[in-house]
Amino acid sequence: MNILFRPAFAGLLCLLAPHARADDALRLDEVVISAPSADDTLRTVPHGVSVITAGDIERAGAQGLGDLLGREAGLNLQSYFGRDKGATVDMRGLGATAVSNVLVLVDGVRLNADDLSGADLSSVALSQVERIEVLRGAGAVRYGDGAVGGIVHIRTRRPPSGELTGRVDLRSGAWGLREVRASAGGGNGPLALGLSLAAQDSDGYRRNDAYRARDAAVELSLLPEGRWSFLDLTLRAARHSDEYGLPGPVSADAFRGSRAQRRASTASPFDGGRTEDRTLGARLRADFGAAGLSMLQLDRRDRDNPYFIGVQSGLPPADQRNLIESGRRDLKLTHELEFEAFGGRHDVAVGHVRQWSDYLRQENGETVLDSSARRSGELNGRALWAEGVFRLGGGVSVNAGLRRDRAESRSEGRRYSRSCQYVFIPFPVVVPGSCVDAFRLTDAQAAVWRNRASELGASWQLSEALTAFVSESRHFRNPNIDELALAAPDLRPQRGRTREAGLRVRTDTVEFGATAYRMRIEDEIHFDSASGLSVNRNYALPTVRTGVELELRWRIRPSLLWVANAGYVQPRFEGMAADVPLVPRRTAHTRVEWSPDARIRLNFGARHAGRRFDGNDTGNRSFAPLPSYTVFDLALSVRSGAATWSAGVNNLFDRAYSTIAYSSTYYPMPERTAWMGVSWQLE
Repeated sequence: MNILFRPAFAGLLCLLAPHARADDALRLDEVVISAPSADDTLRTVPHGVSVITAGDIERAGAQGLGDLLGREAGLNLQSYFGRDKGATVDMRGLGATAVSNVLVLVDGVRLNADDLSGADLSSVALSQVERIEVLRGAGAVRYGDGAVGGIVHIRTRRPPSGELTGRVDLRSGAWGLREVRASAGGGNGPLALGLSLAAQDSDGYRRNDAYRARDAAVELSLLPEGRWSFLDLTLRAARHSDEYGLPGPVSADAFRGSRAQRRASTASPFDGGRTEDRTLGARLRADFGAAGLSMLQLDRRDRDNPYFIGVQSGLPPADQRNLIESGRRDLKLTHELEFEAFGGRHDVAVGHVRQWSDYLRQENGETVLDSSARRSGELNGRALWAEGVFRLGGGVSVNAGLRRDRAESRSEGRRYSRSCQYVFIPFPVVVPGSCVDAFRLTDAQAAVWRNRASELGASWQLSEALTAFVSESRHFRNPNIDELALAAPDLRPQRGRTREAGLRVRTDTVEFGATAYRMRIEDEIHFDSASGLSVNRNYALPTVRTGVELELRWRIRPSLLWVANAGYVQPRFEGMAADVPLVPRRTAHTRVEWSPDARIRLNFGARHAGRRFDGNDTGNRSFAPLPSYTVFDLALSVRSGAATWSAGVNNLFDRAYSTIAYSSTYYPMPERTAWMGVSWQLE
């Protein structure tokens, strides 16, 4: 049986089964969601949606955020080195541009950088995550630029009120992995404080693949009492730092060869970098009762990333150093109101957003004549948006929203060069006078973009168990600062439209969902290396992605849970028989969780991705495609008092595979990897 249709067949069997009331041990939990929904649960969201709870994270045995997200329907992991650093989660077949076409948010704040580095998934600790909401084809009205494939919204744990509690996590594993995480929190009266610290060290699967990370975060929550009890203030500060190696790709022959060939580094042993990421945030909520809920949110993020690529032993390291510095400030003001009209309850929300970003990229040192270069820029924007959920009766609800967005960009390039004033004396001698070495302007550009986004959807609850939905969204993406640095003269924003329809079934023991969609993008932005120009430009032809996503969650017995999902997407250039590169048409994941008693849990899972075309092969004929792969994972956890012991093996059958290749050079993923850990809950 085709792997794509197995979850659908299982879901059909569940629908045909008697809907007898299950006992509490067998019943699946209802999931509350923050996305606009008629009943505040995922069942009435008019988009494909998945929710990963804290309990799901603990049971999954995932090695990081990218690994966890890559197991969801319609999501595909793109990883250079098998770690969260540098990894991207593609949604609905966007390929190499997923770094800018899929938004990752942490408590409403963008994790995506304003360049091509995307979202740094390594800065998010799974132990601090309360839940993750994956909204496919949604988010353009509220979040704007880049919400093309959809959004991944990560909600972190808030500091607990009351007595002090804590948690300690230790983990070790193959390739020299050592990790420790600790968190504590508590409150007294209106104040609550949370603190988390983490350290991770790994030698990496490949040579020159070491990774070191340190994290710290503190959050203060104030819930006043008495006359000010309608206020809720949260202050948060976080710092992430890391150091990493860059082993480079391997040839096709080395990839098909031995483990030693795949693990070898093709780059200089000095290639690598480090990151300093600092964030500050403040959020004030005011609940005015019948007058609605207002929120003011201020966030600041500063990021420094010095790095080396292609280091040559004969040159001073300082002359080969590269640096990226970026800063971003965001202001968000929203107001939400619930009201009664025409016999129903309705919700509306309006918002105003401001953004200020600056960026500096420095290459080839600071004072190397005719080599050192700088690219600086600013990206500022503002937007107004409004959305609502309107309940029409009979189980029918309508979601509608509109956004007007304005963005201003400015960038300039400078190169370090020498300028001399010459003194002319009698023929034939010309003598140079004073010379000045400095960065001099080579190019400058500025642009103003105005965009609109909209969403219109409806859900119909046909019965207590069955809901159908349909929606259309219009989205956009502006060129980022990296793309403007190497841009074709006519580079412009891309615009697109997504239409989708689906159904969800929920009984006491079964959840099943199916979504079909079509996403069409005009002027999609991409990096053109195949033509030899090496510039960012817009595709001449529209791209069309047509697909289906299936999800199943079945509590077969109180001790046995089966989770499965599958996705199929045809990522085509309109009018051409060619797929968008780096997009597998078929993806699937299945997991069986067995708990013989409340203390023991065993997980066995499999992940599959079909073949995909080389990242530099837009015509699908120039290079060999990346082969398909299926990877199996096994994890066991045992709870003993306040401690939970866990162990597992990822890539159980030692499969050699890669998720990224350019011009037939591959980035091998880790082979069989064993790990073990322990968590203590301190109360």
